[in-house]
Amino acid sequence: MRRNYSETILLAVAMLVIAGAAYAQGAALEGTVTLKGGKTLTGEIKVAQVGVLQGCGIGTLLPEMGFFRVKVDDKAVEVKAADLAVAEVEWGLADENDPQSWEIKQINLIGRDGTTITGKPTWTVQATSVVVDAQPAVYAFPKAGMDFSADNLLAKIEIAGAMPATVEPGATVPPTTIPPPTTPDTTPEPPATPGTTAPPLVVTGEVQPAIGQGAMEVVITCPHCGEKMIVRVNVNVSSAAGE
Repeated sequence: MRRNYSETILLAVAMLVIAGAAYAQGAALEGTVTLKGGKTLTGEIKVAQVGVLQGCGIGTLLPEMGFFRVKVDDKAVEVKAADLAVAEVEWGLADENDPQSWEIKQINLIGRDGTTITGKPTWTVQATSVVVDAQPAVYAFPKAGMDFSADNLLAKIEIAGAMPATVEPGATVPPTTIPPPTTPDTTPEPPATPGTTAPPLVVTGEVQPAIGQGAMEVVITCPHCGEKMIVRVNVNVSSAAGE
């Protein structure tokens, strides 16, 4: 008797074309996102994620504007967008001989009340997705080949007007264990245009899903217009016994 693993990958969520895409917005989340290379994007933070599952970032396009769930010692601590002032992401190479082996070493979160939390990601796939106002979206997927640039990795998020006047040195939030999400993250689907047919798409990067349930995004390039798009993939991995 041997055990087989079957993966059901549902390419169900349509492509997100950043230029001109319109969505129903919730409350605005104004601020500045700084990339590892020093570039800044200021305005409404629609997406600022460093992973592909819930708990890896914030933005007005995310359910309830998103949150960070980080591991502090052996506990999971959650900070929602409404309570966040600053998030700092420290990246480093997993292998000094591999220039694309970037991973998150540490995440520092400062709350609007001045408390600080320092932890590590609770998710496996680490990649950058940033959309601010109508500015060109920025994506950085380590191991994605020539389309990857470490300068595009998200390094810092600052919420406008949220930073407290003074921060008590060493103030921390008591760790709280948070159960894992029961449903994958979803992003609103852009409205379809009647009478149009999507051209063939070229995948420029490859993302390996982790065993379990969740979602991921893959950058694609339209072969006709050359615009960057995202395919969001819901992954549901189940196991079955067989001969």
